Amino acid sequence: MRFRRSVFFKVMNRLGWLYDSFLWTFRFVLPVPNGGHATKPKLSIGITTFLNRFETSFKPLVSKLVFLFPDTPVIVAANGSTQRNEQLEYLSELREFCGQYRNLVLIAYEEPRGLSHLWNRIMREAGSNPVLMLNDDLRIKTGFRKFICYSGVLSSDIATINSSWSHYMISQRVYHQTGEFDENLKEVGGEDDDYLARLAINGLLPADYKYSGIARKRKRKRGIAEINSYGKDMSGEEGGYSSYNISYLRSKWEIADEYFQGAVEIPRKRNRFWKLKEITGSSAVG
Repeated sequence: MRFRRSVFFKVMNRLGWLYDSFLWTFRFVLPVPNGGHATKPKLSIGITTFLNRFETSFKPLVSKLVFLFPDTPVIVAANGSTQRNEQLEYLSELREFCGQYRNLVLIAYEEPRGLSHLWNRIMREAGSNPVLMLNDDLRIKTGFRKFICYSGVLSSDIATINSSWSHYMISQRVYHQTGEFDENLKEVGGEDDDYLARLAINGLLPADYKYSGIARKRKRKRGIAEINSYGKDMSGEEGGYSSYNISYLRSKWEIADEYFQGAVEIPRKRNRFWKLKEITGSSAVG
């Protein structure tokens, strides 16, 4: 019975995405998102992206976001790449694409930078606005704006959607109280755990909101390597993202599955308890 129920919900979920894909195809018949009495959200949307996802992920996501949020600043931080010639060609195409949208701000790099740096640039560019931070490899449904405006997520100082830092909301108040994202995390991976531990030190825990209309795109097929901005095959990196970042986190924090004196707890199943190592000094706060 449980298996049948699981299969049923998977089929219904897939049908829901197929139906919404149809709506996006004929989006011109949808109501104007900011027309009538629609709520105008006070926020900025931040997107981090890079060379390899321009056509497959970034362009489809941005075209949907600017349709749903024509009255909202969309700040794009495009990472650099070790593939210099390809990167310069990409940046030229990226600037042309982004130039179509009046509410889009582009921050572009030739050389690769850490995700923490990209998030910090977006936060500063947003001014006093809270930021809805999004990965570039997301699919969203046509009801996404309604969810943002009416779910309550906008009233939270820090919140995730579906317990994931691929899509989270952060206020400027919490950002300044906790501090910038740690740019010693020079690649990609571990930024969320580091920030969760620092939030916990300040007695803060992100809220979480459930919404079925946002999800990561399906991963590539097995056997096809996903190369990041640093020219590394992520399948060979510890944690699936960056061995360098994992090593840095271990040098900065004491981390364990079980509670130990002075540790704070972060909401995850493994490596739940974190404590700053004194030997890292002031650099440990990020």
